[in-house]
Amino acid sequence: MQTQTDVQNCVSQCQQVEAQLRSMAQAETNLQNKKMLDEGAHHLRMCLEECHWSLQQLQPASPR
Repeated sequence: MQTQTDVQNCVSQCQQVEAQLRSMAQAETNLQNKKMLDEGAHHLRMCLEECHWSLQQLQPASPR
């Protein structure tokens, strides 16, 4: 399913960006900048949780 592949690709890209933001926050010496980078990573993490939920919903129902 193309939609599922597209979402999975988006999730992978977002995970990379989240890791970059966290890395930048760790290296930041300005507390306000560090807080904003951490906040951005946090919001991206919440979006990723929603994407994982969407991926679960795209799974075909298993026969019973």
